[in-house]
Amino acid sequence: MRSSGTLRYSPELRPGSHQRRDGGSTRWWLILDGDPELGRYLRQLYWIAQHRTRSLQAPLWGTHISVIRGEQPAHPERWGEGEGTRVDFAFDPLGQETRGYVWFPVRCEAVLDLRERLGLPREPQPPLHLTIGNG
Repeated sequence: MRSSGTLRYSPELRPGSHQRRDGGSTRWWLILDGDPELGRYLRQLYWIAQHRTRSLQAPLWGTHISVIRGEQPAHPERWGEGEGTRVDFAFDPLGQETRGYVWFPVRCEAVLDLRERLGLPREPQPPLHLTIGNG
């Protein structure tokens, strides 16, 4: 399946704050904001697949792909490159669940290229995935 999202660097957890409860920061994070309606639709499908017994809560940042998760880039002067740009991606329609989070594997050459321009390994760990919620 295909969709698109918008690049957002250093996403805030609360207005004006990058501070996490564990003391960490979202300073070196880059997410691709997904379509909120796609997230609602996929959470609804999950609820139906669970025989209407388990629902999912939307993630704090909404439906998104974590492109960079706290990795300081070798080229910090490029941080912010492409902020607000729409990026197309493909995702596997079969969702997976890890520790209560439901996600879909993603393919997106554009964000992998961006990781390389920032001086990071092309492939993130964990691999790219679309997070739709947690239960």
